[in-house]
Amino acid sequence: MLFTKERNSNKQNLGIETSNLSLKVVDIFDNSNNYFSSSVNSFRASDRSSYTTDQTYKDLPKSNENNKNTTQAMSLVTSSAVVAAVQPDLIIQNAINPTVGSVGGSIEVSYQVKNQGTGSSASYHQTKFYLSTNTTLSNDDTYLDSDYFFSSIAAGAYSASTTTINISNSIAAGNYYLLYQADGNNDIAESNESNNIVAKAISIKKADLIIQNAINPTVGSVGESIEVSYQVKNQGAGSAGYNETKFYLSTNTTLSNDDIYLGYDFMSPIAGGAYDAVTSTINISDSIATGNYYLLYQADGDNDIAESNESNNIVAKAISIKKADLIIQNAINPTVGSVGGSIEVNYQVKNQGAGSAGYNETKFYLSTNTTLSNDDIYLGYDFMSPIATGAYDAVTSTINISDSIATGNYYLLYQADGDNDIAESNESNNIVAKAIAIKKADLIIQNAINPSVGTVGENIEVSYQVKNQGAGSAGYNETKFYLSTNTTLSNDDIYLGYDFFSPIATGAYSAITSTINISDSIAAGNYYLLYQADGNNDIAESNESNNIVAKAIAIKKADLIIQNAVNPTTASTGGNIQISYQVKNQGAGNAGYSYTKLYLSKDQILSNEDMLLNSEYTSSIASGSYSSETFSIQISKTIAGGSYYILYQADGSNNIAESNESNNIVAKAITIIKNIGYDTTDGYGLINAAAAVAKALGQTTFADVPNLGGEDWGADLVKAPEVWAKGYTGKGVVVAVLDTGVDRNHSDLSNNIWKNTKEIAGNGKDDDGNGYIDDVYGWNFDSNNNNTLDGNSHGTHVAGTIAGVKNGVGVTGIAYDAKIMPVKVLSDSGSGEDSGVAKGIRYAVENGANVINLSLGGDEPNSEIESAIQYAASKGVIVVMAAGNSSGSEPIYPARYAKNWGLAVGAIDKYQEMAYFSNEAGATTLPYVTAPGVDIYSTLPGNSYGFKDGTSMATPHVAGVIALMLSAKKGLTDAQVRQIVTSTAGNSLA
Repeated sequence: MLFTKERNSNKQNLGIETSNLSLKVVDIFDNSNNYFSSSVNSFRASDRSSYTTDQTYKDLPKSNENNKNTTQAMSLVTSSAVVAAVQPDLIIQNAINPTVGSVGGSIEVSYQVKNQGTGSSASYHQTKFYLSTNTTLSNDDTYLDSDYFFSSIAAGAYSASTTTINISNSIAAGNYYLLYQADGNNDIAESNESNNIVAKAISIKKADLIIQNAINPTVGSVGESIEVSYQVKNQGAGSAGYNETKFYLSTNTTLSNDDIYLGYDFMSPIAGGAYDAVTSTINISDSIATGNYYLLYQADGDNDIAESNESNNIVAKAISIKKADLIIQNAINPTVGSVGGSIEVNYQVKNQGAGSAGYNETKFYLSTNTTLSNDDIYLGYDFMSPIATGAYDAVTSTINISDSIATGNYYLLYQADGDNDIAESNESNNIVAKAIAIKKADLIIQNAINPSVGTVGENIEVSYQVKNQGAGSAGYNETKFYLSTNTTLSNDDIYLGYDFFSPIATGAYSAITSTINISDSIAAGNYYLLYQADGNNDIAESNESNNIVAKAIAIKKADLIIQNAVNPTTASTGGNIQISYQVKNQGAGNAGYSYTKLYLSKDQILSNEDMLLNSEYTSSIASGSYSSETFSIQISKTIAGGSYYILYQADGSNNIAESNESNNIVAKAITIIKNIGYDTTDGYGLINAAAAVAKALGQTTFADVPNLGGEDWGADLVKAPEVWAKGYTGKGVVVAVLDTGVDRNHSDLSNNIWKNTKEIAGNGKDDDGNGYIDDVYGWNFDSNNNNTLDGNSHGTHVAGTIAGVKNGVGVTGIAYDAKIMPVKVLSDSGSGEDSGVAKGIRYAVENGANVINLSLGGDEPNSEIESAIQYAASKGVIVVMAAGNSSGSEPIYPARYAKNWGLAVGAIDKYQEMAYFSNEAGATTLPYVTAPGVDIYSTLPGNSYGFKDGTSMATPHVAGVIALMLSAKKGLTDAQVRQIVTSTAGNSLA
């Protein structure tokens, strides 16, 4: 079984179907235009109002001008019969209404208007409703409402209606008939005008609202609210509509104009005999005097309901209105407070009044006496919840003493009901005064200790105490540090940092040890380190001039040098050397951590083109001390042989501010010997297209050209652009990709896909007689069909590296004008059979491939594959094989067959370092070269692109280079290609 050597929104046309809509024109009655479309008896309203029977008769045709009297008489008789026959006749049928209605309420009725005429339809008309004491409509009957019919009623048809009729408050209770009158406005000329009315008995009743089960507290408080509950009952025979219950305070049980209106409740309709229960909150205004009252509940307070008894709406319930009286008791505060600090106070607000107290505030003031006045200092407030009569609320609160307050002796005033929110029975007993002295802190620095020497760019440790020697406490504050040339703080002094301090009580101190950084920008010299207590001036102090203490300090610089550097005088590429050296600090200041860097240089001066060999961490070094280092470094195989210097650079990252920045480097001579030829790790090294193609043409290597950069770094590394510059691009060369298939429709590949021109697509015949039917785009040896598309992505990625089109998009292949022959030997899962690979190699050879890319392999040898590779070589076809990704010491199969035929390929990264996963060349010499195989960007199915790792990705770079060689020099044999590639690769060039 063989596997790949990889490491690791379709758009559709939318068919829019249209369909024709068939519109049917119907008759329309447009109310705004009074337009009718009808075939029989259609009239405008204005026409109908002028219509008379005589006019109709006059318009009838006369049958004979002679015998006028006889003929006319006959016509009149005939016309009367015709008119009667075609006129409508409207009646009321199936009328239903309630047997009882309420004054001021409404009733719902339903009925049908039927046209029992035999000819004409009845157009627009009205049904009218009346209340009558009998079944006959007369002038003294009460008109109630109209129901409008806009649609015509055909002969024999009826129109059903349900409507609501209001019973006016002015209608007297009693027994009536509800008269339904069809064609109430006499709009319709009917064959019978005497049958329009139907009478239905109805009794009209009145509601009677009363208050029952009223409950309210016996005591209410001025400025507060009370909760009441009650029921509004309708004890009348009629129902009651929407109404209001109103509330008043009165000195008696009768409602009068001087009673105090308190509010109302809105009530929904109440049926006869029913009641509505309510719980409501009523506010007692601050303006209401204390005393004994009656709370009046008034049903139907707005007189909205016509009642059978209007004198029983009110119920009176006794209530006493009281006032609260708030005082401060048990107040406790410290005897001393500090300017800029805070104090904690405890107190109780008691309500000693007969009424309850609602939400209120306690306010605090500083005063020079026990009486509150406008010049006293407001300090803050506490919000208080309601307090019942006889109860109290206990509070603990924090009050800030502003920096602006002068020291001295004061009274702290506690004021109950500070905003005067509560109407109290006694407004003069809200304040309690408690003595307090306001003091100030005084912060100083004591016992300050710092080193006598500090180093530029390093830290120093200091310890000190901040003491509060004032009479008041000190809140949160900061100590700041400065470097100064004298003992006085000024604007040109250098700020170094700060320490944060928690509050400090009077007479107490806070001790601290802190680290301060001496910036690289500070010049060496003699200074004073200034410690400044209350550095932000947060604390109001009794003495603001004693915050600073100055301590002498000398600021020095380190000076790092390399001494006793030792390295061998010769080294070989690819080998390791051992070096040793000391980093000494010969400066007066200490040196923090740094990095010692080693470079390979052609001279003794460090420059940008020198090669970094190593960067070694160096710990801090005190003044006069040194640090010794010994370690090994590798000499890269990419380094050309010759005479060099190893440059040892102390403080290579310039971390240390030094007194002398020009003495960091020491140079030691070394000769690098280039190992030429085969190496067990990377074989013959990195393939070189410029040298290989030039040698194939008998020329010296092509001159360098600018790199492409970006994602084309792999092409730059194998020097493909140098070959392109000479006009060799792979044109005329076919590269067979034996893999998971190839997405031949990819925009970066479609122009470079090989096609079997001898085969006729889709005819089901083997036109070219090669044994494969319809193999227009190669053959699928995994499924034994002609589908060579890629369902995995591996083969498409390989193909893009070989021959991606040079179009400025995506990826440019190494041989961007070569043709790709897709030969699918692996399934979409990436696995396949040895026999399929062997057959694929032979198919590629026999169908014109010049190069075969095998980015696949396994651990076991296979004679079929070996024989197929030998066959390819005998036909001049070059087989390029991946070495494997198992970090092994030699290639896997079939790459191991490169000992006799073809080439084996290992992977390197963009820094020309061997990929950790790549199998090495091994002890047995064979044509093994390396190529880029880490983070390779190439084509993926579906016009996509992506990155992959593996010797599978390195192999197509080499296959592309071989295609360039064959496009420059046709007919090169397998042996010639092997010799040219290995002799021009990286390890073979001095």
